[in-house]
Amino acid sequence: MQQVPAQGIRIGPARTGSDEEVAMASVVTGMSAAARAKRKVGFIIWGAVILAVWLLCSLAFAAFMEQAAPNFISAFVMGQMFGWIFFLLGVILLLIGIICEIRARSFNRRDIAQANALHDRLVAFSQTPRAAVYGDPGNAQIANARVIEIERHFDQQTEGAITGALETSMRMFSTSFGTSSASTYTGSDNRLDTYGSQSSVTSGTLNGTTIANLRMSKTTRANLMGDALFAVFEIDGNDTFRVVSMSAPGVRDWMSELIMAVANHFGGTSTHSGNVVAAWVPNLTGHFGPQDVSYATDRLKALAARPLEEREPVAITGTMIGRNAMIATQMSISSAAPLELLPVVFPRALGVALGAPEQRAELPHAAMA
Repeated sequence: MQQVPAQGIRIGPARTGSDEEVAMASVVTGMSAAARAKRKVGFIIWGAVILAVWLLCSLAFAAFMEQAAPNFISAFVMGQMFGWIFFLLGVILLLIGIICEIRARSFNRRDIAQANALHDRLVAFSQTPRAAVYGDPGNAQIANARVIEIERHFDQQTEGAITGALETSMRMFSTSFGTSSASTYTGSDNRLDTYGSQSSVTSGTLNGTTIANLRMSKTTRANLMGDALFAVFEIDGNDTFRVVSMSAPGVRDWMSELIMAVANHFGGTSTHSGNVVAAWVPNLTGHFGPQDVSYATDRLKALAARPLEEREPVAITGTMIGRNAMIATQMSISSAAPLELLPVVFPRALGVALGAPEQRAELPHAAMA
């Protein structure tokens, strides 16, 4: 799933300086779609037009009736016997439009302030070390495990098309039968009167044949850098443990969906706040996304090619998903540095960074790896 940063949003360092400088350096400008939806510009226009027409008609009526009234003001008031309806309608429409405009601008100011605050928090969050979102003290740990089976599953994308043509032939047969008759009479005044009748019957059949020639083609491409991990390890010499890990593109898609869910919580693309959060998708997934899944698979494949007694021990950290089965988040071969496979702490860290209550997000199902 590809995400496109929202237009007009600048992703950069946090804004510092005086209040005036911070306001001028706002990451968003203009009025958001949600704020524009709250405006009632038509009410303002129609209210102003109705009031202008009312005023012109009232002045014209007062000038015309000035001779019958004591003065111009009395003639003007006399004209409001019916004109007050248009005056009241214009005032109501104008007030509704003005109130909605005030509310829309107030909403937009709060939205911009929140968008700037979210941007500053995301800037600080993006500077968090990668290791902070991979290590979770609550995860299960396995030590001195030896790989006995290893498989890799590449992400695949299938594209297809169905093309074709329709050939139709039609044949029609019809018959028609009709009768007509006429009678002429001479009246007493030597006038000729003619009476006639006509009837006809038509029947027909329509036969057709349609031939469809369809062709289907599809192409499946495997991402050779997007392999998921499936391995079985032996522990304690008499037990096994199944370990799976999502592919790197799959993890980045999962992270993108989490960030977009947060953006939708803030109004989605119709608000400045939602656009700011959505614009950070490529930055956050690029910074915190795993980079060691394919390498870990290659290392385990190399270990599995050796005799069992020569295979180096492996330490694994992950989240349990069943009996003796886990989604791996980190893996260390022998005494090497841990390999990062799944940023399990990322949902919680993102929520804390944006001020949301700390809670553990549900991991994607292992079958989707």
